Amino acid sequence: MIIDPFLKLVETQAAQGLVIRSGAPPVLEKSGSKVALSMPNLDADIVEMILEEVASTEQRTAIASGGALDTEYKSGDGKIYQVAITRSDRDLRIVFRLVVAGARTPAHPPDPPSTARAPVAVPMHPHVPIEPVVQVTSPIAGRIPTATLAAGTIARVLERAQHEDASDVLLASGLTARLRVGGLLVEQHEVIEEAELESLFAPLLGPQQRDELARTGSTDLAIAFPEGNGTKRWRVNIFRRHGGLSAALRPIRTDIPSLRELGLPDDFHELTHHRTGLVLVTGMAGAGKSTTLVALVEHINRTTAKHVITLEDPIEYEYRPARALVQQREIGRDVSDFATGLRAALRESPDIILLGEMRDRETVSAALTAAETGHLVLATLHAGSAAMAIDRVVDVFPEHQQAQVRAQLAAVLRAVVTQVLLPSTRPPLRVPAFEKLLVTTAVATKIRDLRGHQITSEIQKGRSEGMVSLELSMARLVRTGRLAMDVAIEHAADKHLLGELVRQS
Repeated sequence: MIIDPFLKLVETQAAQGLVIRSGAPPVLEKSGSKVALSMPNLDADIVEMILEEVASTEQRTAIASGGALDTEYKSGDGKIYQVAITRSDRDLRIVFRLVVAGARTPAHPPDPPSTARAPVAVPMHPHVPIEPVVQVTSPIAGRIPTATLAAGTIARVLERAQHEDASDVLLASGLTARLRVGGLLVEQHEVIEEAELESLFAPLLGPQQRDELARTGSTDLAIAFPEGNGTKRWRVNIFRRHGGLSAALRPIRTDIPSLRELGLPDDFHELTHHRTGLVLVTGMAGAGKSTTLVALVEHINRTTAKHVITLEDPIEYEYRPARALVQQREIGRDVSDFATGLRAALRESPDIILLGEMRDRETVSAALTAAETGHLVLATLHAGSAAMAIDRVVDVFPEHQQAQVRAQLAAVLRAVVTQVLLPSTRPPLRVPAFEKLLVTTAVATKIRDLRGHQITSEIQKGRSEGMVSLELSMARLVRTGRLAMDVAIEHAADKHLLGELVRQS
């Protein structure tokens, strides 16, 4: 539901009501004042969709040509709101007021005196406050299960993972725990008992996740453990294996990183400047694909008044309200699967759709359709290069459809970035190297004409247009002392080219 995240703010901000109207940002009614949320104006389509959520077809018909309507709405968390709807030729206004302990307020009370305050200013980074600050709690935060981590084996392993800045924690019943530090697995002393894994994760799984684990053998979720005065969030995959139960945990940063913090160039922001089309971030598992997309969406959030819908499995980072309206949907909780979420997104007036992963034919087909119909789609894909990514997209379709898919892809693909994380000269740190393909007319022709094997040469020739080969990216890291030459040689497809680029001043 579109309206429920907004209504959650009524509760978390101790407000009495919420005003939704076309052409204006949402406004909280709080202690006689009106506090505008710091986000773009809501367009008419979004307000009409909210109206469909709270009013029946008969009610909408009754006020279609103007008038007023009083009704009630029950939110997803069971709260009751009295709803006053007013429609005129130029405006649609929907006012929600929380009903407390059976109380009812007048449906259309007079507007309070003009004591409107400036829009709510939400800090873009938790350590850099902006005044005046009214902290807005994320509507998503309350939906992430929080587990009490009892003292024991797993608690000690996770505490050590935090201390060692591990990127992953691997737990397997009957075996010793492992931490991934600087890309390498480090064995721990603790042996993980299945009973401890069961007691920790079983209460956190919803019905759909339990069914998925039983049916497919694995499931994903995001969880939080208390830490200090707050919580630490983790992305978790739980899976059955021969011999027992296992889990892979990845810590989630509370602050959204910038491209610069990730070691990536600022010109990646240009990938979000396209009005339509498909941008792919590819690489192997653990290459930082999702984190790069998060940094791009946060840049959009801070700089442009866009409507962004994300489809994630599970939700990891949470975006604070800023210039953009970012609505996050979790697979298995808010929507059944990526393909269904994509098809629904086409009716939800997005400018940009973030797709956590292109996994199957239905999802790829829906992504191509979304990119064709005037949306910018940002997505991840498991592939080791731009050429491999193009082949992967095409190969999920049967042979008789592949020519048509190549034509579609040639028309909508805007860029492919392939990432790899390599051991730094300062272990256990890792540095990102990347390949960047920009889809020019020549590249589109090669995609369409089944000449994907020539994509690599187009990247090398397109350096002046902003394309970057993996060898060029690694050469820059070697010249700045962040990457050892032997590591670069190990990962280079063209070792001779790498040597030439390193020798260039």
